[in-house]
Parts: sequence; structure tokens; C-alpha cells
Amino acid sequence: MSLTLRKHQLETREVCREILNGEPVREIILSVTPGGGKSFVPVIIAENLIPAIAEKICWIVPRNSLKYQGEDEFCNPRWLTDKRIRAADNGIDLTRGLSGYVTTYQAVGINPRCHAREFKNHKYILFLDEFHHIAEGSEWHKAVQPLVDNAALVIKASGTMSRGDGQRIAFLDYSCGEPVLTNTEARRVITYGRNAALADGSILPVEFVLVDGEATWQELDGHESSSTISGEESAKALFTALRTEFADHLLDKALREYTDMVYNYREAKMLVVAPNIEIAKAYYDYLVARHRMARIATSEDTPLARKNIQDFKRGVFNILVTVAMAYEGLNVPQISVICCLSHIRSMPWLEQCFARANRVANGKEKAVIYAPADWAFKKVIRMIEQEKLVPLSNPDNQQELIGNGAGQEEGTGEARPWIIPVSSRAHGVDDTAPVPVQYPPCSPSEAEKILRKNINGVITLFLENQAPGNKQAHSKMLYRRMKLICPKPVAEMNQSELETVWVWVKKEYGGGKN
Repeated sequence: MSLTLRKHQLETREVCREILNGEPVREIILSVTPGGGKSFVPVIIAENLIPAIAEKICWIVPRNSLKYQGEDEFCNPRWLTDKRIRAADNGIDLTRGLSGYVTTYQAVGINPRCHAREFKNHKYILFLDEFHHIAEGSEWHKAVQPLVDNAALVIKASGTMSRGDGQRIAFLDYSCGEPVLTNTEARRVITYGRNAALADGSILPVEFVLVDGEATWQELDGHESSSTISGEESAKALFTALRTEFADHLLDKALREYTDMVYNYREAKMLVVAPNIEIAKAYYDYLVARHRMARIATSEDTPLARKNIQDFKRGVFNILVTVAMAYEGLNVPQISVICCLSHIRSMPWLEQCFARANRVANGKEKAVIYAPADWAFKKVIRMIEQEKLVPLSNPDNQQELIGNGAGQEEGTGEARPWIIPVSSRAHGVDDTAPVPVQYPPCSPSEAEKILRKNINGVITLFLENQAPGNKQAHSKMLYRRMKLICPKPVAEMNQSELETVWVWVKKEYGGGKN
């Protein structure tokens, strides 16, 4: 391999030489900042240590998208290796004559005996990618343990050596609540932090544009409250902002940045991160109404979501709305603008999210992230810039800002709302400045469909938040008032009538984001 290697890649190769020279190293801990080039390490390991110490390599990743990227990594002509691995879940023959396989923690958890049998029949190197996903004592921990026990060498790699839920990471030693990251006779620790990656030019610096605003919501007792997003009622203000006009305003600001960027970097792409699937659909509808060529790929792992991500990579369209897929696995170096409308304030999650934009690409000069200016978001940015590892004994620093998140996976949304969003507004919004239109407007039928969905969404949300005995009365009153705006049923209104009703219902019944 004659190509120029990064610091952690060179150190990995040196550890391989130590092993070949007889050093009793059985474990490598690899802490590499997101975007720093960790995915090349399994290739280095396989190229140097197969067949010297093992027959094959098993690479375990947290998501299916990473599984297929891992398979592709061994085919990358830059690496000059004849080793090949295949993407596999479970089965009798996992490698099919190749040098190994890449699978997911979920697949191992579903059928641990399948993989344990493979490790008993063949000598393996085990690469645990983003292993912070394995909580100590979890079912995944139990499923992976036999593989760790039987492997000739275990590489434990992560871009974030902490968990958002405060639990310990499996297969790590701890002291005073923090991971022990020191060398021993049998262990080598390789670190490659954000500052080192910036100095190498491996990643781009990320510029943050944090936008404050005012939000108004209705408490459960019926009275209205207001706060800035950066104020004392930050959680409620943010919950409201993500569902009302502030989200539109932030999208508009990010779109302006993206449009300006495209003039100098035509391959630029934009990522919109939503708090949950339903709100992602509302953001997508807003972009379509703004005549933008956008698609949606949420945490629903469907063939359509996977196709949309592939089309996004190929440049069929350049704006993608997503939820949990903004975490590990979305490797598109051309992403230059992120509109971060997520409620999650876990440092590991946000660090991975930001890393979607820090990748280096030809012609790309900068990466910009637009986000709400709440105190928790600012705190995470400071911690990341200082490369600060938060002690797991203080998990409150890593929790989501809204709701307790108990039993939730990333992207499933907040806990049950305890307020009713009314309205919000970003500071510094110029209502007279239109977003530049790059593409032909959508058809009248598409516009009508979007408007009907938005109107029905607001009405549904409003009625859901009424006491059971009051829903029917509120519904009758709402539709009686709507007839004064337009006497037709919503299903029969034309585009102009729907636009009029949409403005009215948004103003009167709380929000416009469902």
C-alpha cells in the first residue's frame, strides 16, 4: 500500500508489524474522530495479518448501510488489496470463499450461534465498528462475547467513546466512571482526535450558524407561555419551534446558504435532520412547496429509503430529509450544509451528525450547520471543540433536551408532549426576501395534495390535544368557522382556496407542523 496514510492508519500498520514480530497484542482500541478515515483500518488489518495470524476477518457494524459500505471498502482501487469480504447476515456459509464478512450487531443478536460456530471453525480477526452501540450487560454484549473470546485479535473502534444513555460500553475497562484508554502488554490504544484530523486536512472545519427565536405554546391548564429558544424555558420553546414557523425560517436560512454555495461548488448537497418521521414528512412537504428537488429517507429501513440515499449520492437530487440516518452510515462527502432540526442533545449523536458535513471532497471549501441556539446545543458544540470526553458517571450531560428518551432509539421522537405548540419565529427573519427558486414549481395537483395534508395535520393535532369530552364540540366549531373562510369541503377546494384556508388554520389552531 503506497498511498499516503493518516496518523492512526500508520499507527495501525505499526501495531500489525509488532504482532508479526511476536508481540502478544490481542486487542486494539481505536478512537477516531467521525470522518477521520476509520473505515480503511479493516483493510490494513486484513492485508497485513491474513493469513499470518488468522484465516479471515469479521467486521461488525451498527447499520445495514455501513454493512454494504464495508463490503465496498475492500473493492476500493485506492487500497491496492486483493482481499475481499462480503456483506452477510446469517447462514451456513458466511464468507463463501472470501477473506471474511461484514455483518450487523442486530444480525449477530438474532442468531449468535451462527457466528459463534463460524469463529470455532475458523480463526478470525474481529473488528467491532462503533462498538459504543453495545451496552454492558445487553443482549448484544452476550451475543458478541463468544466472538471476542475466540478471536485471534479484537479491534474495538468508535468515533465516540461514550453513550447517550449514560450506560457503560461493553468490552471496555473503566476507572472512576471513565474508559481506560492506556496501552498494556496485550493492548494498544490508537487515538485520532478532531484537532489532529483538522491538522492533517482529513476533515474540514465546521461553521455553526445558531439561530435564536421566540416560541409560544399552550400549557395543559390552557394558558399561553412564551420564551426565547435560548431562554429559561428552552425545552418547551424548542419543542414548539420544531413544529411551527421557526422550522420553516431555519430551513429558509439554510436554503439560502446552500443556494449561494452551489454557485462555486456545483456538487454541494444539503441534509435536513428532523426529530421524527412525521415531522420529517412535513419538512419534506415544505421543501417541495418551495420548489426544491428533495427526497426523504427516514429511519424506516425500506427499499425506497435506500434508493433515495443512493440517488442522493449520485446527484439525482441534492437535498435529503432524514432522521436517524444522519447518524453513522451516511457517507456523502459532498454534503456541505446541514439544517439540524433535531431535538436530540446527546454529544455522541450530534458529533456523528455534524460529521456528515466535515468530509473532504474535490472543490468543497467549507461545511455549515444551521441549528437552534438553545443552551444544550451550544454546550455540545463546546464539548466537541474541546474534544472533551464526558464521564459516564454524569449521564445527565448526555441526555436529550426534550423528554426522558427512555426506551427510545435515535430518531423516534420525543416523549409525549406536555404542551400544545402555538407559533414561533426566528430572530432576524426577513419575510420579504423570497427563497431563490432553482427548479420548476410543482404541479397544481401536487400543491393541492401538500396543502390538504398540512391543513388536516394541524386540525388532527389540535383535536388530539383536546379533552375527550370536548373533541366533538371543538371539531364542530372549527369546521363551522372554516366554512366562513371557504364553504367547500377541503377535498373539493382548489389551490388558491386551500392556500387561504392553510394560512387561517395555521394562525388559529396552532402551528402547521404535525
